[in-house]
Amino acid sequence: MKKILFAIILFIITSSLQAQDLIVTNSGDSINCKITKITNDYVHFTFKHNTEIRDTLLPKNQIVTQKKDYFTQSELPANFTHRDVFPHFRISIDGGWQHRTAKMADGMDAEWREHYKKMKSGFHYDIQAAYFFLESQGIELMFSKQFFGHNLGYGYLIDSEGNIVDSGELNEKISFNYIGANYLLRIFDSKKKNYWLFSMGLGYMGYNDRFFFNNVEDFKITAETLGLNMAIGYDISVSKNFAIGFKLSLMGGSFREYKQTQDGVTTSEKMPEKTAEGLGTVKLSAGLRFNR
Repeated sequence: MKKILFAIILFIITSSLQAQDLIVTNSGDSINCKITKITNDYVHFTFKHNTEIRDTLLPKNQIVTQKKDYFTQSELPANFTHRDVFPHFRISIDGGWQHRTAKMADGMDAEWREHYKKMKSGFHYDIQAAYFFLESQGIELMFSKQFFGHNLGYGYLIDSEGNIVDSGELNEKISFNYIGANYLLRIFDSKKKNYWLFSMGLGYMGYNDRFFFNNVEDFKITAETLGLNMAIGYDISVSKNFAIGFKLSLMGGSFREYKQTQDGVTTSEKMPEKTAEGLGTVKLSAGLRFNR
């Protein structure tokens, strides 16, 4: 009796494991498949095409009926296990406009105030490499380079006693370097082609401010600090592996301690209490993405 009962249970388990589902389309096609997921708009399923196992989906409005465990024998291999198919890797390159958000200091000379107004906007590029351990979640390494600059025009070099020692073109160039890691949240559209991408992370931020006189570096300030990064973007698929993307991001940090170099001599300096150099920026960018 025990052997008969065991055989019946084994037969039921084996039949359920081998059973396969049926999908009938509007065009009259009957598909022997394994339904893996059903959403509001789509039915996801796996089926055998010639010798190849394929994962695909159909809109619900193209399906007349769907029945679970309709076939007693499966066309899929007995050892088949379904795996969610989604792009695990993403590499992106962005470039675009940016604007510094920090307020300018009070009491600044009108000419210098106008100069630093023009230094507020610049351009940047970002390089990112991401791995998604789930369809909706991943981690990312990011490098960002930001540039700001303005030519002050013709000026004079004055020594400590107020004497003019030289004259020529004076310009300033500032750059921020950011290297960090981000947490990613990805939300696909219903067709699994385009997606929203949200990111947030921390990293190293370097500051480099250089003054040039007649294209020769005359004065430099450098600093390092902790940087923050947040972004929202939308990627639009243009082929199986490539997409174009658009991104709005915020990056920030600040410092009080810095190094100053002039005439080959570097000294460590510190800003007065309750003052700091703000490195916050708003960035708008577009670029190319590779997904696999």
